[in-house]
Amino acid sequence: MSRRQFNWNGMRVPYITQWTAETVDQPKIIRIFARGGEGIGYEDEHSVTDRRDEALWVRSGLGQGRGRPDFARISSPRQKRAIRYSLCQVCGKAVLNCRDDERTLHLLGGSTPIAEGETTAAPPLHPLCAVESVENCRFLQRGWAAALVEYSPLWGVAGVVYDPVTLDPLPSPGRRPNDLTHVHIGDELIRWTLANFTAVSLHGVTPVSPEELHAMASEDARRAVTGGQRMGTA
Repeated sequence: MSRRQFNWNGMRVPYITQWTAETVDQPKIIRIFARGGEGIGYEDEHSVTDRRDEALWVRSGLGQGRGRPDFARISSPRQKRAIRYSLCQVCGKAVLNCRDDERTLHLLGGSTPIAEGETTAAPPLHPLCAVESVENCRFLQRGWAAALVEYSPLWGVAGVVYDPVTLDPLPSPGRRPNDLTHVHIGDELIRWTLANFTAVSLHGVTPVSPEELHAMASEDARRAVTGGQRMGTA
């Protein structure tokens, strides 16, 4: 998948943002009986692309840079890739080995501090990219919390859970605005979940204040300039 940078109306489009060309019609949800037990599925389900870890996955197109960016939506394939390979959700480049202590920066919407063991579907960021997000994202301008995290293992999925009796979507119990339901990979509800994103759990959490975040971003910018000067004189 390309990590080419795109701009829209003078603003950089985050790597995980979904573009209108990537929107596809979603099949009807039906009840199925399979080897793993009863759950939800598609009538024309493809075992390789539609189901993983017992969960049914939304269908998503691939068309980054085509159409216009829908800043309210996230690309499921690029979110999964960013989580798997620790890529920055804004620039799409690796965040590992960017710090001597190998911790990664996470940024979540809302005013509630990031808790130890909290689960999230938000990929990590570079400090400069985090500051850019805070300045440009209207949702984050209403409140955000940041933290440095020591490790973030795979936990489960974030999606919509369907009622096993009525097949109606159930409301999310999430603690942050617009949360999808987070379902552990070993939970029996996984087979009743239409997964949108991969979820990880955050451990070794150290809160980062706005002042600390800007200081980190400034240090990153200084290192980038210094590194560029050294490359130019090499």
